[in-house]
Amino acid sequence: MAWKAKASGLALAIGAMASTAGAAPPVFDLGRARAAFTVDLPEGCKLEDGQVRASFAIFYVACDGKVMAGIYAGNAADRQMPRSRVMITETRWPSEVQAWAADVGEDQARADAIAASVRVRRVKIAWG
Repeated sequence: MAWKAKASGLALAIGAMASTAGAAPPVFDLGRARAAFTVDLPEGCKLEDGQVRASFAIFYVACDGKVMAGIYAGNAADRQMPRSRVMITETRWPSEVQAWAADVGEDQARADAIAASVRVRRVKIAWG
């Protein structure tokens, strides 16, 4: 009977390993997404949180309440998006930062300049 207990214990251990092998990545950290890039904010503009999902975050730069540019931080940028560019980070997550200018008519040059000012940080984050 001892072998049944050992086999049962082994089965539980294997089951536990299997259930954690495909486990989801650590809980999403919005601060880590923000830390992946810098952006020059002209006077009257601020960085706002947009969509936040389990694997990415989108931020917006709004100037006097009008969205001028967007910034994506995640691992699957949309390379087909017009007026955008994708930058590769030195971290596993987010591995990509994408910046784009909103279509804002008369303020287009300002929106383009804000989107062009987005830069990835080149420092690796040390964990613990």
